[in-house]
Amino acid sequence: MTYYYLNSLLKRGILLVTLCFFAAIVFAQEKGGESELKAAFIYNFTKYVDWDSTDTESYFTIGVIGSTPVTETLNQIASTRTVNNKRIQIRNFNKPEEINYCNILFIPHNIPFSLESILNRVGKGVLTISEESGFAKMGTAFNFVIKNDKLKFEANLKTINSQGLKASSQLLKLATIVDYP
Repeated sequence: MTYYYLNSLLKRGILLVTLCFFAAIVFAQEKGGESELKAAFIYNFTKYVDWDSTDTESYFTIGVIGSTPVTETLNQIASTRTVNNKRIQIRNFNKPEEINYCNILFIPHNIPFSLESILNRVGKGVLTISEESGFAKMGTAFNFVIKNDKLKFEANLKTINSQGLKASSQLLKLATIVDYP
């Protein structure tokens, strides 16, 4: 009899923990946690994208153009994580003319610059990630979108390939593939 009681209690505990976990995710998305999720996605993209192995820079650099709450979380991630055994540095660019070397360039929504002026400054081998509707179709590698109240992302294979990057099939299975003219 004790076995059945403990088994039932364990099942209820697991159910409670699972419900709390999913509630926390929903709460985070509703309460401004979207920027934290985007920063986590950006970091996790580094695990599924291959950059040129001859890169001799001592840091893995994530650039951000303009101002966004995502930067704060990226800085927190950079303080404790690495990419390919390199420390992460976050660089802010206030305008397209300031963009220089970075492995990833995050382009937030509502920037006062044209996407074209930004992409013209991006060198080969840079993974561009945006969060403005239509930007993946206009040339960024990945673009965050909200679908059914969930954070998703689009992938532009032509851009990824033209940048000399390789995205794993595991990552691309999670993306909505878009065409780039």
